[in-house]
Amino acid sequence: MRTTKKPMVSNASNMLISSSAIDYQLLDTGNQRKLERFGEVILDRPEVEAKWNTSLSKKEWEKADWYFFEEVGKKGKWINKSSAPQDWLIGYNYKGIKLTFRLNITAFKHVGIFPEQAENWNYIQDCLAQIKGEKKVLNLFAYTGAASIVAAASGAVVTNVDSVKQVLNWGRENAEQNKIDHIRWILEDARKFVEKSLRRKDVYNGIIMDPPAFGFGTKNEKWKLEKDLNHLLEQSIQLLSKNQNFFILNTYSPKLSMGQLQVMLKNLKHFPTEHEARILGLATPQKKVLGLGNLIRFRNQSFA
Repeated sequence: MRTTKKPMVSNASNMLISSSAIDYQLLDTGNQRKLERFGEVILDRPEVEAKWNTSLSKKEWEKADWYFFEEVGKKGKWINKSSAPQDWLIGYNYKGIKLTFRLNITAFKHVGIFPEQAENWNYIQDCLAQIKGEKKVLNLFAYTGAASIVAAASGAVVTNVDSVKQVLNWGRENAEQNKIDHIRWILEDARKFVEKSLRRKDVYNGIIMDPPAFGFGTKNEKWKLEKDLNHLLEQSIQLLSKNQNFFILNTYSPKLSMGQLQVMLKNLKHFPTEHEARILGLATPQKKVLGLGNLIRFRNQSFA
């Protein structure tokens, strides 16, 4: 699905701060901007929730290689302030698995990964290390497939589903770069794929789900998180292995609070009552914390 993600600030005490396993750092936030280092490239991007003052000096902010100027909606243009490339690599290293991901400047201010997701990539590795025998993982709304590549590098056979051809191709390139060839790249609406999987009685050890607040499928099927997530969860959970399993759900919409999400999960017939509910976030060296969405996950739950 074509993704639109809106960051949120949260005061939740159970915030999960992004891992040092990825070569990324949130340098500063403020004045509705964020200053970030991805590898060796520094970006200055809009962040509507950063309504406080900056900590670093103007001189430090001016060191950014790329500055994003937002024009209409979420679209805009990047201004190159140095000789930094438009296309570069970022490294990830956790428990001996070393990967690189290709980043690129896009018209929607995104660059190909969401760095807060590194915590989930670590979690995927830890879960797969505990699963015996063949390991199968389904990644829905997979974007450029970073989580799929991590799972595949951890020994899983992965099915990667997204409805945007451009990001699937981007994911394939990242997989080839890391010499990974056991990922199925599926261009399809996530809901339709899950329905087909249920009819085929497919079983997965892990399901990763990162749905947008709003989007469209391959045939312009409209997706609204607060309207469509419940049914998708109800069906997806039935695809999980009965015991050797893990599940990850990220939501980024202010229209679906953690409280509302928990009520939804409580009323799902097959969703386990024991699960982790956290806020994914990033922190600056000055201890400014930026919440970036709700996270629900569990592992090794038993299903009847």
